[in-house]
Amino acid sequence: MDSNYTAARPTYLPWLFLIITTALGAAGCYLFFLNRETAVPVSWGAAGGVRNGPVDWSNTIQQSLVAPIVASMFGILIVTRRPRHRIGWLLIFIGLIIASGVFVQEWAAYGYYTAPGGLPGWAFAAWVTNWIWVILFSLLLLMVGIFPDGVFLSQQWRRLIILCLLLFAVPLLIGGVIETPMSSAFRIPNPFVRTPHASLYNALFTLGVPFMPLTTVTVLAGLMVRFRRRRGRERQQIKWLLAGVALMTVLILAGLGISFGLGNTLGDVMVNAALLGPLVGIGVALLRHQLYNIDVIIRRTLVYSVLTVLLALVYFGSVVLLQSLVATIEVEQSTSVIVFSTLAIAALFSPLRKRVQEVIDRRFYRRKYDAAQTLAAFAAMARDEVDLDALTAELLHVIDKTIQPSHVSLWIRELET
Repeated sequence: MDSNYTAARPTYLPWLFLIITTALGAAGCYLFFLNRETAVPVSWGAAGGVRNGPVDWSNTIQQSLVAPIVASMFGILIVTRRPRHRIGWLLIFIGLIIASGVFVQEWAAYGYYTAPGGLPGWAFAAWVTNWIWVILFSLLLLMVGIFPDGVFLSQQWRRLIILCLLLFAVPLLIGGVIETPMSSAFRIPNPFVRTPHASLYNALFTLGVPFMPLTTVTVLAGLMVRFRRRRGRERQQIKWLLAGVALMTVLILAGLGISFGLGNTLGDVMVNAALLGPLVGIGVALLRHQLYNIDVIIRRTLVYSVLTVLLALVYFGSVVLLQSLVATIEVEQSTSVIVFSTLAIAALFSPLRKRVQEVIDRRFYRRKYDAAQTLAAFAAMARDEVDLDALTAELLHVIDKTIQPSHVSLWIRELET
C-alpha cells in the first residue's frame, strides 16, 4: 500500500498551521494598513510611491488571506482523510508561505520606511522577503507535478521536473540571498551582504529567469501526459487541474511580459493572482469528482455555508423591512418584529436546506442527484402500483439504469398463511 494512504491517528497539526497562517495573514494586512501612506521604492508587486489604491489593497488581501486560507483548507480536507498524503501537506505549506511572504514584506517596510527601527528584525524580514517567493513557486510546481496521487508519473519525468526546478530555483534563490539592495524588498540593503556582486547576480538571474516559465511548461506537459494515460475519475480530476495550471501559465507569462516589457503594474497583479489558478482547479476537482473521498465534508460545508448566508440575509432583511413598516405605527413593536423574523427563519430552515442541497447536488454531484431523482420517481410509482409483476419489472429497470450490473436476480419471499 502507498504510504501516502496509510492510516494514521488524527492530528491537530494541520489546524495549528491554519491558525498560524490566518494570524500571519491578518498581521500582514494590519501592517499594510500602517504602511499604506508610506512612499516606498519600486519593488516586485509595487510601482513605487504610496500603496493605497484598489490594486494595492486587492493584491494584499488576495495574497495575505484569500489564497493562503483557500490552500490551507484544501490541504486540511485532504490530510483529514489521508494524514500522510503529500498533496495535502504541500497545500498547507504553500498557504503558510504565501501568508508569511506578505507578513515579512510589510514588517520590513514598516521597520525601514514607516517607522525606522520601530520593529526588531526588520532587516532579516527584508532578506527573507527577497527569496521566499522562489520557495513558494517551487512547491506549487512540485505539487502540480505529482497531482493527484502524490507521486511522479515515472522516474524519467521525476528527473526532468526536478532538474528544471533546480535550474529555476537554485540560481534565483542564491541571487535573492546575495542581492543588495534587494529588488523584491523595496530596495532595502542586504543585512548579510554589504558589497554588491552585480556580475554574479546578473549571471544567476540570466540562468534562472528563463527556467521559470520553462519549468511551468514542463510540469504542464507532464500533467497532460498523465491525463492521456489515465482513465475514469482520475482523468476528470486532472482535467480540472489542467485548466487551472493553464490559467496560471497564461497569467505568469503574460504578467512577466507586461511587467518587464511594458513596465505596467498590471503584470505584477497577474503574476500574484496566478497562484489561484491551480487552487481553483483542485477545488473544482474536489467538488465535482470526489477527490480523496472527502466530497461528503465539502458537500455539507457548501450546503450549510450557503444556507447560513441565505438565512442571515432573510433575517436581517425582514427585520429592517418590518421595522421600517411599523416604525410609523408603534416603536414597541420592534420586539414582535424580531420574534416574527425568528419564527420565519425556523420555518424556512428545512425547505431552504433541501432546496440548497438539491441545487448543489445538481451542479457538483450529478451522479448522486440523478440517483436520488430516479429513486424518488420509483417511490412515487410504487405508492400507487398494486400489480406485483409491474412493480417487479420497474424495480429491475431502476436497478439496471442506476447501477448497471452485469446480472440481476430478484427473490420474493412468500409469506406463510
